[in-house]
Amino acid sequence: MDILGKLEKLKILAFKDDAFSKPAIPPTFPVLINPESYALNYTVEYNTDSGQGNNGTTARYTRHSPEEFSCELWFDNTGILDGIPRPDVYAETDAFKKFLLDIESDTHEPRHFMVIWGKMMFKGRVTGLQMEYKLFKPDGTPIRAMAKVTFKGSFSDVQRLALANLLSPDLTHRKQVKAGDTLANMCFELYGSPRYAPQIARINNLTNYRQLEPGRVLFFPPFDKKETARQ
Repeated sequence: MDILGKLEKLKILAFKDDAFSKPAIPPTFPVLINPESYALNYTVEYNTDSGQGNNGTTARYTRHSPEEFSCELWFDNTGILDGIPRPDVYAETDAFKKFLLDIESDTHEPRHFMVIWGKMMFKGRVTGLQMEYKLFKPDGTPIRAMAKVTFKGSFSDVQRLALANLLSPDLTHRKQVKAGDTLANMCFELYGSPRYAPQIARINNLTNYRQLEPGRVLFFPPFDKKETARQ
């Protein structure tokens, strides 16, 4: 009795668009054997720049970075791994490299990928590929290779804003002025419009908001857009 059932292979599917609705050609690449493991890496970005005249630093949240997926995949032309001898391991690795790195002719961009294995599904784009060749014939020709591949996750705009949670005018913000910042640009970044600059200047007691002092922390409260539009 087969308790474990049929072995499910890891699948790498390629698409032309970030909606994952238009399969690329070829649409998938056959995996010789499943990886021994895979890694999912999650990072959060913070700004630790200190203001002018301030020796201390405070880690201020910037955003959640897209997650990263990485794994190692084997290629072999002896047939030992799957019982199917192949003439040349280079042919297999070159095909895999083209599948991952080629530019789509109609979009002029690299492809989008979906990696599926069991309950794990990852969507993203390839950011790295390293080929390591092992086991050589007497003439130096490799007969086995290991591909180390890395993907960075793709966020939709809605997901990105929900995770970052920084651009909503319904939230209160404190932002440190950087060299080159203007109040109008800071308002546009947070509220989507520079017209809030006079109100922000009054709230922060700025007498000359056209020349902001780098390092100063400004307070940006929530605004009622409809109310402000009538003023």
